[in-house]
Amino acid sequence: MTNEPVFQKFLTTNKQLYKQNINLRNAVLRSPLGKLITPEEMMIEQNNQFYGITVADVLVATFSTYQKDAETLRLVSFAVDTSYQHQGLGSRLFRWALVDFKKQGYQRVSLSARASAHEFYLKQGFKDMGNSTTNQYLGVVDFDMQYMI
Repeated sequence: MTNEPVFQKFLTTNKQLYKQNINLRNAVLRSPLGKLITPEEMMIEQNNQFYGITVADVLVATFSTYQKDAETLRLVSFAVDTSYQHQGLGSRLFRWALVDFKKQGYQRVSLSARASAHEFYLKQGFKDMGNSTTNQYLGVVDFDMQYMI
């Protein structure tokens, strides 16, 4: 076991990492809003590709993707453990995953960024694709954004 970050790509069939993924996303993204990830949402993402960073076998950063169309990946649910935020791990995870996106032949990545993460995505090279909207389910302001690979 090492304290060095380990970059991993995984699926929901990796029960250990997927359970940690759900717990991390709930802690960082949902609990602050008084919500949790639902079983229905877990069914929707069963074919997503997940990317993450573990430190000492604990998932500390994660997001998932799914194919939107032949040229576009949709990135969702980017979460970094609060004790690891502002240390560059999220940026490193995105850059590491970009290599995989290119290998798969994608030309762009799209996402909806919360207002609290908007600046992070701009720093990664994402561009706004219109005006902000309100996510009715979560009650947060979102920005539709795109990154050209």
